[in-house]
Formats: sequence, structure tokens, C-alpha cells
Amino acid sequence: MKSYNYKLSSLLLILICNYTVFGQNTSDSVEQSQMEDPSYVSIAVNFMNDAVYLGRKDSISAPYLYPSITYFNKTGLYATGSFSFLTKSNESRIDLFLGTIGYEINSKKFSGDISFTKYFFNTDSYNVISEVEADLTGTLGYDFDVFNLNLSLTNFFNENSTSDIFLSSEISHDFVSTDRKFQISPTMGVFLGSQNFYKEYYVYNRFGSERSTGSGQGSGQGTGSTADPIETTTTTVVLEESEKFDLMAVEFSIPIWYMAKPFTVSFLPVLVVPQNPATLTVDSAIYEEDLENTFYWMVGVSYRF
Repeated sequence: MKSYNYKLSSLLLILICNYTVFGQNTSDSVEQSQMEDPSYVSIAVNFMNDAVYLGRKDSISAPYLYPSITYFNKTGLYATGSFSFLTKSNESRIDLFLGTIGYEINSKKFSGDISFTKYFFNTDSYNVISEVEADLTGTLGYDFDVFNLNLSLTNFFNENSTSDIFLSSEISHDFVSTDRKFQISPTMGVFLGSQNFYKEYYVYNRFGSERSTGSGQGSGQGTGSTADPIETTTTTVVLEESEKFDLMAVEFSIPIWYMAKPFTVSFLPVLVVPQNPATLTVDSAIYEEDLENTFYWMVGVSYRF
């Protein structure tokens, strides 16, 4: 059974934030070989080329350098602390601090995890989840030998007393080298949820921003161009889909790990196909998003001791 720690590392990117000849053998996976010593400390440095959440992103790219430290206890309890440094040349700053505490269980076929994450965003952040204050996440996974199935339920607590519920399911298949040092796990995920976090982002960041680029993601259907609401003061913003629980994205990824103890190198390419673009009413003008498929990636290295 795959260890959830690597899934957790990919998720924390919040999200912030979700592998001789190869053969199917999840019980001998790269992640499980890391579990021979149950208690450990791990430090990691990752780089993500853009901050994308369920196909939603700002019109300005947000590349992050992401150092983190994790303590995992043999009882299943763990804690992670990290910060995200925005590496864009004219925006370089620490954009986010976050801390996570959680509890994990693992058996040969079954895995489970529950965690709480607290976010501390820079007031200048234009990350699409910059209005999220915390999240509570529960995950269940089962190894069916031929494939792995993971289900996850997340509650976002947003800054302005709103919340969101997300339900995701991922199916994957592991290919593991005979020496158990290399793994590749093609994965497909389906993500459903509400969009209050996205409405808050538009209200307090996208339309409230003083950025002069004026490059929104939507195509206007109202009385002005998409640049108008960004460059003028607005009084009312309505995102029709904010309370709806609906399909938000389909993702295809290929997590790759290589382990040379005590180091692990990882690469995560992701193609996300967003669904159900938002319709926004800004004062009397209506704007409909034109969401596009997005390819983004992360690369990282960790050291365990």
C-alpha cells in the first residue's frame, strides 16, 4: 500500500496544494520502502512553475520555491511546516506560510489520513486561494492490486466566514522497479466542489487589485471589456456558481519518484481540464470566464533522517 506522505507533499504545494522492467507491486513501492523506519524527520525543497487550483489561476503566473520540514511519528501523527517563496522577478517575496498537523493509518491494502492546515498568506498575494484561512481534509485509499483508489473530502474555511466543500477521487496504477528505487504512477482525478473561495478571490483580489495589467480570465458579455472591472472601483460582485456543488476539474498526472537513501527526487507533471467556468456579475455587467486547459509541474528533492 502506498504511503500517503508523498500524496500529502504534493497536496501541500495548496492549496497550496495532490510512482530492470517495471511490474505492478504496490506492496513493494518506493513509498513503502521509506516506511522501514516508522519515525523520521524529512526536509524538502520543491519548485512549482505556477499556482493552479482545480484549473483556476491568476492571470499573472505565480512560480513558487517551497521548502518544508515534516516530522512523522511511528504512531501515525505528523506535523509539517513550510513557506512558499514567490520567485517572479518583480514580485519576489514570501507569499505563504502554512502548518499542518495530521494522523495517518496504513495497512497492506488500506490507508487513511485526517489533517488540519492553517494558511498565512501575504496581504499582497494574488494566489487564487489567498482568501482561504484553513482546511480540514480526510482521505481514504484502497489498493485493488490492479489499481489504487483514493477518495478525499476537504472543507475550506475562508477569510470572510464562508466555507467550501470539495470531494475528489483519484485512480492510479503503480509501476515499480525491481530494486524498489523508482516508481511512476499515472493518475486520473475528478474534483467536485463549491466556489466561495473563488468568489472571495475575485472580490478582494482580482477586482479589488490595483494591478494595471487588466488581463482577466473571462470574455465579457456585458457592457464593458474584462479590463473595466479591474481598473475601476466596483460595489457588487456576484459569482453565480459560488454556492453550487459541481464538477470543477478533471486532472491527469504522472507522479514520478526516485529514491537513493536518504534522498528522494520527485517530479509531478499535471494536465488539468477545468469544468463549469464562473459567471460573474459586477455591478450591471456580466462576465463569463474562458477557462483553458493548463499544464503545470513541480520538481523536488527531500532528505530524510
